[in-house]
Amino acid sequence: MKNSIITRFRLYYNFICVVIPFGFLNGQVLPEMPQEWIETCVPKTDKTITVCSVGCMFLNTQLQQAIQAATPGTTILLEQGVSYTGPYDLSEKNGDGWIIIRTSIDDHLLPAANERINPGTGPKLAKILAKPGLSAIKTKTRAHHYYFLGIEIAAADFSWNVVEIGSGEKDIDDLPHDITFDRVYLHGHKTLGSRRGIAMNGRRIAVVNSWLSDFKEVGFDSQAICAWNGKTFKVVNNYLEGAGENIMFGGAKPSITNLLCADIEVRQNHFYKPLSWRVGDPSYEGTHWTIKNLFELKNADRVWVQGNIFENNWSDAQTGFAVLFTPRTEAGSCPWITVQNVTFEQNIIRHTGSGFNISGMDNNYSTIHTNRIILRNNLIEDLNGNTWGGDGRTLQVLGGVHHLTVDHNTFINHLGGTFINADGPNFPNENFIYLNNIASNAVYGLHGSGKGIGKPALNFYFPGAEFKHNVLTDGKASNGGTIANYPEGNYFPGPMKDIGFQAFNMGIGGDYRLLTGSTFNGAGSDGMDIGADIEGLQLATTGVLSGINQVCDESTTNIDQDIINPEISEFQPRPNPGSNSVFIPFSDEHQTSVLMMDLEGQRINTTQVNQLTDGWEIETSSLQNGVYIIQVRTDRNIQLFRWVKVD
Repeated sequence: MKNSIITRFRLYYNFICVVIPFGFLNGQVLPEMPQEWIETCVPKTDKTITVCSVGCMFLNTQLQQAIQAATPGTTILLEQGVSYTGPYDLSEKNGDGWIIIRTSIDDHLLPAANERINPGTGPKLAKILAKPGLSAIKTKTRAHHYYFLGIEIAAADFSWNVVEIGSGEKDIDDLPHDITFDRVYLHGHKTLGSRRGIAMNGRRIAVVNSWLSDFKEVGFDSQAICAWNGKTFKVVNNYLEGAGENIMFGGAKPSITNLLCADIEVRQNHFYKPLSWRVGDPSYEGTHWTIKNLFELKNADRVWVQGNIFENNWSDAQTGFAVLFTPRTEAGSCPWITVQNVTFEQNIIRHTGSGFNISGMDNNYSTIHTNRIILRNNLIEDLNGNTWGGDGRTLQVLGGVHHLTVDHNTFINHLGGTFINADGPNFPNENFIYLNNIASNAVYGLHGSGKGIGKPALNFYFPGAEFKHNVLTDGKASNGGTIANYPEGNYFPGPMKDIGFQAFNMGIGGDYRLLTGSTFNGAGSDGMDIGADIEGLQLATTGVLSGINQVCDESTTNIDQDIINPEISEFQPRPNPGSNSVFIPFSDEHQTSVLMMDLEGQRINTTQVNQLTDGWEIETSSLQNGVYIIQVRTDRNIQLFRWVKVD
């Protein structure tokens, strides 16, 4: 391919983000991004093995033999609707070509290359099942280049790891590597649960366009995905359910000494806990699964978490924080472990008891300080300890977090407890920057254990911190929310509902863009509006609920093509802004189709699309004024454009 994954990342990143250069910001050391990236387009093969009930190269009872017989560059076709009961072992092969294992149906019966699968596709698929307590798929040492496409993988009873990658390898060169799950419906047992969807202990492991659900257990942690002994991971455009942690990196001792789970890409996923798991909810199904959080890093380096929606988290086996960066040395047995170089940006967190819990060190054992973390352009809404349990803490920082930057976030936490809570007096948090954020002072504001509220807590727990250009609403003298309690250069307007959002909607499902003419337009330290860039955030998360996101640029890795920056694309809609219609030119080289979506990624069916001789015309007179997304799909890729409707 002419363009590497790094090039694609840069084009995409520059298109959707307000870019702050990596490296230093006002003396602050910002996180490093991942250094290795994974390509997940469907590979091309030139050999085929068929597996079915009659007339094939292997019978359905001989799937393991078929896998053993496959050489690199082979596609194994499984019979539609048939259940194959594992565990099936993936072994090392000579060569770097891929072995694809997929259902034997036409491609058009599967979701397209950039669309997420869902349970409704299940009846079309072949199924690989795990026996009680066992896995459906396991790897041998150094197994590599396996690609699962359009398969259902499931637990027939309770299973520990439905997919088990890695078996305690002690040398990084012995790890299984280059294994991809694309458009896979992977689930635990509906009523009995399963501990883990994928134990992802290998190198260059990817899960894309997939649906992972019903990973839940009573009395123990459970995850859709967990890794503790590997590096280089890609998790993009998936639906993820896990009762303990939907995704966790760390949580067990790596068998490889000095290993950090590094180079991690987690983008455009829907993290979700069903309310039927919540005791007391009207939909509660009667089993009290152990609930903890939505995303946790215990052992991680160079992590990019971008464009995800994290939804539904409540106090149960933990205190209700949605996202945790908490290094754990596993009882001191691996003192090298830390959490560092984490970029967490353009994510939405909603319906949670508390927001972020970041600790500098393991509670009881010496670790390398957590360092170089940035929280940027994120939205939290419906943060409410009364509803979801816990203390309603937006950001908790516990002893010894270095180079933490919190910039341009909007935290709808008016029913919370604190917007910053600090503890751990023996280890100050060095190089703390809190800039350009919107948050409620809440009940206790910025609170430090034993030091009270505001400047005394800030000076003690965050010595030398930069704390400016923030909007703190709901301030009262009784809760320390007055100008005198905080450094100069911040704003204290009044109730959050009156701040001047487009639509506050009681802090649930509102439009948190600032009204034109707001005091806080252009008032950030960088000349931008204070708070998150909501339009950029909406664009980054556009396809998360619908499951349409650009994960791959073509159907195979063998098409030689240029990657086009959407800002200079030949398909640019015009006029933009527009009123009653918008025109998208044809391409003479590629077949194209277009559709219009709202900012939630839902298709708008009230607009008429007309094919003209030189392009597409979408009639938009029926739309209300606002921002929309136009998707242009070609035979090579998908491009998304932001289009504005005005009168």
